[in-house]
Amino acid sequence: MSLSSYAFNIENAINACPLVIHQDFKVTISSLTTGYIEAKVIFQDGSILALFEFLRLIEDAVVREKYRYHYMSQENKMIFRYDNAPHHKEISTFPDHKHIEEETVESLPPQIKVVLTEIEFLILGISSN
Repeated sequence: MSLSSYAFNIENAINACPLVIHQDFKVTISSLTTGYIEAKVIFQDGSILALFEFLRLIEDAVVREKYRYHYMSQENKMIFRYDNAPHHKEISTFPDHKHIEEETVESLPPQIKVVLTEIEFLILGISSN
């Protein structure tokens, strides 16, 4: 898969989410093997997802070397954030983890569709359990 194809899939997932009312989506291809995606997604309740992925193409596979999915309320209060910043060595999924308010928990790198579904459940008040 190419970096641009990968980015296209991310953008399509965002566009397919019925609760998205606006998005700014930017792809920067730095070289044949590196690039990044930045997006700001606004949902119908005013909440915002700020997304960043630094990508590297390794043997035709797209690898997310760095990522951050920061979801916040309309008032810019963090609701959750997935990232792989290497600052929670005590977490078994290090460097991958999830922040939920004041707590940091184990988490594998999420796919955009999973993040969007989680946001939809929160907005609609549906339990994911």
